[in-house]
Amino acid sequence: MRTIMAAMLLAGLVLVGVGQTQVQVTTGTFVFEIGQKLALELAGDAPCPCTCETITVAGFLILDAHGFVIYDETSPYSVPSDQWMGLWSLVAADGMPVAAGEYTALVVTSLGDFRAELQVTDPGQAPRIGKAKAKATVCGIGLTVYRLLDESDADASISLREGEHLLIALAGNPTTGFGWEVQAEPAFLTPVEGLEYRPSSDLTGAGGTFYFRYEATTAGMGMLSLVYRRPWETVPPEQTFTLQVIVR
Repeated sequence: MRTIMAAMLLAGLVLVGVGQTQVQVTTGTFVFEIGQKLALELAGDAPCPCTCETITVAGFLILDAHGFVIYDETSPYSVPSDQWMGLWSLVAADGMPVAAGEYTALVVTSLGDFRAELQVTDPGQAPRIGKAKAKATVCGIGLTVYRLLDESDADASISLREGEHLLIALAGNPTTGFGWEVQAEPAFLTPVEGLEYRPSSDLTGAGGTFYFRYEATTAGMGMLSLVYRRPWETVPPEQTFTLQVIVR
């Protein structure tokens, strides 16, 4: 059934409503090494150029080179696109890391299908030069692919290519007065607008995740530093998150 559904999705046969035209948008190729993580978001221009209707995400799947679904978030699933983020740790549904090869990230929405072509390589085998391909858009709406980092990547050294996007996701709880903020960032990383914080639940006092987005615009090497603190306090920060970033 999953293979049949994947084939239908790839062929554009899953209808989004009578009289509606389903778009098919593909962007790529994005290279990731086994052990890395990625995130995807749908973003639109403002004001909206040709449609201002609310777009919902109905599913997020990863397909292998043969069109088989190896990972999916589809049921139950209906999320407004401005509240959605797709996360994949390069593992299959059984929790095992995927093999090196070609994959497709497929995001099914009420507007149509958005795809990103992915190339997964063994550690140390990813290309070190060249630019990442730009995202494709329709009606000003496009799928952005990020290299995802979290607390487990603190004090790491990462390498990006020009044009690649970086998303840093850090847990925190603003109801305590604390928040993550930038302490230092290299000039070759350009901040990208997006949702800055997402709570983990609607419960009062619940924590959530802070997000920092960047695009690697020029070659360079430098340190990116974030601190978790109360802005009115002068004591050392509660936590720090530091990366050495290299853009080639």
